[in-house]
Amino acid sequence: MKTNERQFIIHHLGLYYLSISVRCLLSKGYPLVLAWFLLSSMHVFAQTDSSRALDEVTVKTFAPARFMAGLKIQSIDSVTLQQAKFQTLADFLSFQAPVNFRPYGNGQLTSIGLRGTSSNHTAVLWNGININSPSTGQSDFSTLPTAGFDLLAIQYGSSSCVVGSDAIGGSILLDSKPTWEKKAELSFGQRIASFDNWQTQLSARLSGKRFSSKTVFYKGVLNNNYPYTERNYYPVERSTTDSKGFIQDLFYLTKKQNQISLNVWLSDNNAVIAPQSIHTREVLQTQSIRVLNTYQIKKLTLRGGYVQDITNFGRGNFDKPSRTAIDRFLIRAEHEWQFSKLTAHIGTEAAHVIAHVDGYGGSKITENRLDVFAWLRYQFSARLLATLNARQAFVKSFDPPLAPALGLEYQVAKSVRLTGNISRSYRIPTMNERYWSELGDPNLKPEDGFNKELGINWNHTKNDFSLSSSLNAYHNLINNWVYWNPEVNYKVQNLQQVLAKGIEFSQKVAYQHKQISSGLMANYSFTHSSQQKAYDIYSVDVIGKQLIYIPKHNFTANLFFQTLSFGKNGLLKEHGMPFRATLQWQANSRRYTAFDNSKWFDGQQIFNLIIENGLRWKHLEGKVFFQVNNIFDELYLSSKRNAMPGRNYAINLVLNINK
Repeated sequence: MKTNERQFIIHHLGLYYLSISVRCLLSKGYPLVLAWFLLSSMHVFAQTDSSRALDEVTVKTFAPARFMAGLKIQSIDSVTLQQAKFQTLADFLSFQAPVNFRPYGNGQLTSIGLRGTSSNHTAVLWNGININSPSTGQSDFSTLPTAGFDLLAIQYGSSSCVVGSDAIGGSILLDSKPTWEKKAELSFGQRIASFDNWQTQLSARLSGKRFSSKTVFYKGVLNNNYPYTERNYYPVERSTTDSKGFIQDLFYLTKKQNQISLNVWLSDNNAVIAPQSIHTREVLQTQSIRVLNTYQIKKLTLRGGYVQDITNFGRGNFDKPSRTAIDRFLIRAEHEWQFSKLTAHIGTEAAHVIAHVDGYGGSKITENRLDVFAWLRYQFSARLLATLNARQAFVKSFDPPLAPALGLEYQVAKSVRLTGNISRSYRIPTMNERYWSELGDPNLKPEDGFNKELGINWNHTKNDFSLSSSLNAYHNLINNWVYWNPEVNYKVQNLQQVLAKGIEFSQKVAYQHKQISSGLMANYSFTHSSQQKAYDIYSVDVIGKQLIYIPKHNFTANLFFQTLSFGKNGLLKEHGMPFRATLQWQANSRRYTAFDNSKWFDGQQIFNLIIENGLRWKHLEGKVFFQVNNIFDELYLSSKRNAMPGRNYAINLVLNINK
């Protein structure tokens, strides 16, 4: 395909997806946003003077991170991502960060909690757009594959001013990254694991100076054929999960260094609990379509997107499942200016939501949302950096608070940096919380949080050793916390005021000498999250008590050893790839299951071992990963008082063709 033909196709694909969003917003009444959007577009596409000198464009996948001064951001390196390409984000992040996951079983619904908050207080961003379900306000981390993304980061603490709604506890950042060099890669991966579980992946990358493409197909089946029905008198719940998906990332760089991209992500997941018995069987089907088109022209970025989430839930023979179907149309426009030491970034994002949910009484619910934001970054000196951000959301029948934030970073010495951040956050109640028949309340108030945190970072390198440490303390007070109140038949109310506070410590030690490298990455967090006000006479006993399913202490550690050459002669010497062994550890203290802390799950410790090696011959690479999970056969429970699997094994084979 010729270059101009390829540009024509990509360009018009983008216009098609953008036009969907524009038509939707025009019909639903965002004339000012639409007018600004079209005026910006006219300015962009009118640049036809090839003799005009254009500024060099630096393409960044997640520009907002530059405006998060004072916030803790943990990036995951590519080597670690490659080891975990067959894992879900829930399984992977459990051993990488002090993050609280709450699984309902192996391969079943898994929710996240950051810094003592609940599952709908963490935003999940895919290439800059929030993919949390508008109905539940959260993402199922058992359906998010690690292999689908090039960049992965965890952002801790309130970031509503940058991310928007949901980011009271933090956010998960998932991004795709183009490669602007001539390269062709084909990869096939197969995983075979205990309990008759398996996964298959096929991916291809093709890139040149102006074109970059990544295609990923994945398919996995968890039959969970356990050889036991109970562990230490706790039942082991049988379930099956069938998941598959397709990811396509396309990037094109014009002669004027403008970037056009198209990102597509399709997923289909089917989980069956107790499949052996029709009387106790539960079926959860989830399907998603995510399409994002982005134009980056100099300092102006335009996005148009479409997201569809479908959920079917039923019991028994699954004849009449409860159905949820939500469509979202998104447009976003933002521009950045550079004035000496000051960087200014302003933008707006509009969304139109259409919900068909059986639980809402059969009627279609539509909703328009608009966000306006401004971010400022000022480099006072080589040592002092400050950011000042603000976001205002507009939603019909709501009055979300203005979300400002001030962040500072100060380089005290060459190896010591101090950080601080003060921010206000908010969460717009989910559609389930507002519109669920009889239990929902359309008049709920948005949740309103005020977060303060301080941090210190220390880095030191000497000879073959490098050392980095960080210590963060935070205090996050959240008002109007939405609560499904059991005292009134679980009707939704703004009842709780919750205070989440704690400290986080991370340590990285690395050693590199000739062909040998090793290192330790460890994290610890202390989290105290409790209700602060009583809303009736029955809630007095829970004041100051730890919220359920949130452990006070959480530890993770990864110890690795790697050698570039395994063997002094022969086949391994000539064609061998690095040998790497990684020992993972994850532990947490007791998790309370009763609001008065009278019942709990005991603390747990899980150890995993991963061994990796491979051979390389010309353009062909073959890697083998052998993994032992839960080495010491630890008994730990899910949120349903069912035991999770004991010791289990997996072997992964990955074949790569690079040219």
